[in-house]
This record gives sequence, C-alpha cells and structure tokens, in this order.
Amino acid sequence: MKHRVLVSIGGQSQWLDVEAESVGAASAKALRLGGRVLRIEPVQEQRATARVSYSPTVFLQELLTLLRAGLNVVEAMEALERKEANAGFRLVLGRLLGGLREGVRLSQAMAREHLLFPPVLIAGVAASETSGGLADTLERYLAYDARINQIKRKVAASAIYPLLLMGVGGAVILFLIAYVLPKFSVILEGSGRPTGSATAVLLRLGESIQQHPWVSGAVLAAAAAAVAWLAGTQAGRRVTLAQVSRVPVLSDIFVTMGLSRLYRTLALLLDSGIPLIQAMDMARGIVTPAQSAELVLAMSRLRSGQMFTESLAGTSLIPPIAESLLRVGERGGALAEMSGKLANFLDIALDRKVDTFSRLFEPLLMSAIGLIIGAIVLMMYSPIFDLVGSVGQ
Repeated sequence: MKHRVLVSIGGQSQWLDVEAESVGAASAKALRLGGRVLRIEPVQEQRATARVSYSPTVFLQELLTLLRAGLNVVEAMEALERKEANAGFRLVLGRLLGGLREGVRLSQAMAREHLLFPPVLIAGVAASETSGGLADTLERYLAYDARINQIKRKVAASAIYPLLLMGVGGAVILFLIAYVLPKFSVILEGSGRPTGSATAVLLRLGESIQQHPWVSGAVLAAAAAAVAWLAGTQAGRRVTLAQVSRVPVLSDIFVTMGLSRLYRTLALLLDSGIPLIQAMDMARGIVTPAQSAELVLAMSRLRSGQMFTESLAGTSLIPPIAESLLRVGERGGALAEMSGKLANFLDIALDRKVDTFSRLFEPLLMSAIGLIIGAIVLMMYSPIFDLVGSVGQ
C-alpha cells in the first residue's frame, strides 16, 4: 500500500512515496530516513479499493473500554488498528492514527472521515477535548445512539406487517389478473354474452400482460428498483419521508419523532458543552425540512437576545408540555437535563401513537385488500353465473 509522506529534512519539506501496510508503518519508514514526519496521506486509489465495513456502535464501545482501562487515545487507536479485520476500516483507523501522531485533534481527524462519523459525535468529541472527559462523551453518545436506534426500530417494526400485507395482496391481485382472468376469458368469449365494462377492462389488462411478458417483467423490475432506491438510499429515504409526512394520519407521528430526536440531540450536545445556537444548527440535519426552517427562525431570535422558549414560540417545535419543562431548565441552568426529559416524554407519546396507528391501519388494510380481491373474483364469476342461469331457463 502506497502512502505520501511529508517530511522535513535539513529544514526543507518534501513529499515521499512510501510503501507500507499502515500509516504507522509508513511513519516508521520515513523516520528511518532521518527526517521529521509532518503529514501522511494514503494514496487516493488505495482508499477506493478497500470497502469499509464497520459497526459505529462496536467501534465506540471498544474505544470507550480501552479509554476506561487507562489507555490514551493514540494507544487505543493502535490497539484497534491491530485487531481490525476489515481492510477498509483498518485504513480509516490508520488515517486517524496518523493524524493523531501529527498533533491533530481526534475530532479533526474524525472530521476528515465525515462520511463515517456523524456530525453530532464529532462535535461532542471536539467539546470534550477542551473540557476533558472524552470517555464520558462517548458513553453519553452511545446511550443517545441506542435510544435513537430503538425509536427507529419501533417505527420500522410497525411498518413491516402493513408492507408485507401490501406485498402479498398485490401479488395475489396480480396473479388473478395476469393468470386466472385470461382463463375465464375463453369461457366468456365462447358464450357470446356481453361482459360488464369493469370485467372487460380487467380481461384486456390480463391479456396484455400475457401477450407482452417482457414488457410486464420490465415494469415490475422498474417498480422493484424504485422501491429499493426509496428504501435503501439516503436520497430515496428523504423523498419517501417528505411524501409520507404529507399524509395527515402519519404526519403527527413523524413530527413527534422529529421532535424527540431534536431534543435528545440538544440534550447530548448541551451536556457535552456545545453552545445552544451551535447545537441547534447541528440538529437541523435530523429533523424534517419544515422543522429545520423553524429552527433557523428560532436561532435568529436567539441571536437577537430572546430566551430559548421565547425563540420557539409560535412554531411546532414546542408542544404544550415542552414550554413548562424548558422554562424550568432555563431558570435553573439545566436546559440539557430538561431537554432529555422532554425527549423521554415525547418517546412515550410516539410509542402510543405508533401503536394506535398500527391497530387501526392493519385491519383497514386487510379489509381493503380483501375487498379488491373479492371484487375481482365477483367480476370473474358473475358472467358465469349469468350464463348458467340462462342455460337453466
């Protein structure tokens, strides 16, 4: 693996190309040349060849354990780099370690890998570097991340069964239209009796699917790719969230979830020593676009000298219970603590709303799918019943 090493030799700086397995090994080779290592950069092509696969939670837990055991940050990173099995993430740890050896702060080294480390974590680490207590910051972030993931899993689990129902129901409806209906069309055409307009439309649709299987398959593949993009990419999830948030029944759930994440993030950042305005600005990325715009308005009010609760007045960011809690926090200097308690309150409300929605939506969805399938079956059999009735007369 090739690294570019900036060294100072004889008072002059120059770049050297060094072959080494890690940043640490490249630094050791450069030191043997008699120079002072100023900076190390893995070659860009090498970054792209190794796929980074790692668990942020596991990495932070291991780092926290090593720090609690008495190791400093550099020693902890060296231990993690040595034991890392994934080549891509080992390169990332090597770059972090190289930055630390150059005198760069851990938060700055993590900021260079911003695609892997969230801004909330980087900001908390940066605050701990000035006030001390990196291990405490990592512990608070792990608790924050666990609660956020718990909320996500709760919402996702509630959506699995309705999505499964829609998938199975759609497959059954497609089977009836594409396979069963064309079989009945032979009987209906042989009878010479006219069919209803709705039945005729379904028959033509089924015949078209059978006559053009490649086109039908391409349409289904495109639909599957669209669903995968909406569910599997960040941009797709943003589009899905924006559209789903417009549904009146679901909008209240997503608003409550956004508020819960907002106040839990504020609690973490304020507890880490981040100023309120900076914490609000960082929290804009985890709420809905409408809530983000309201945060910008609240930040401008804060800069003009208003109190936190006053800056949120007239927005959806401060539900009725929030104003009382936040005012107590402002008066007692415990805004971070009250933000955390407000987030817990919102989590309880979110659980209740999700459970209520699931209990109401699932039976309604099953009824709707049953009605559609029943209507298709009725349209298939009603001409046959008419034909049998006419024969018996």
